[in-house]
Amino acid sequence: MKLRWIDWLVIAIVGVIVAFILISIYGFVKNSGIELFSVTSPLVFPFLVGVTLLVCWILTIIEDIKNAVTANKNDSKELLHDMGVAIIYIIGVLMYSLVIGKIGFILGSILFLITGMVFMNYDEEKYSKRIINAAIVSCITVPVLYYVFHEVFKVMLP
Repeated sequence: MKLRWIDWLVIAIVGVIVAFILISIYGFVKNSGIELFSVTSPLVFPFLVGVTLLVCWILTIIEDIKNAVTANKNDSKELLHDMGVAIIYIIGVLMYSLVIGKIGFILGSILFLITGMVFMNYDEEKYSKRIINAAIVSCITVPVLYYVFHEVFKVMLP
């Protein structure tokens, strides 16, 4: 039983992202003198995200090693399909980042969330039911997130 090469690749990529976040925060604290552990510090949220990612990354590695399985013949087809989904999702994220300034955060995020949820939902066979469920969740979630980040945290959104 061992991890597949794609598992190691994902672990490495996430590790680099976590390291980049935490090293960047350290650089800001050291070079600019911004206090990290202050409620008004602009680095509190990125620090919490970085630490949460680090903890989740470590827990995921432990879980993956415990649940490593031997490869079978269907793995290559499933892996190819999953990589295709990931590549399409990355393209979607890039498109979202390009159009969000033009169509606005709420509409752009609702459309992006609906598309992602429909595309990645393997449990439901009917596309119409996927779209309806995704639309309901998106139309509730995005305005709530907008309110929390814009009104509570005072984060400027496009």
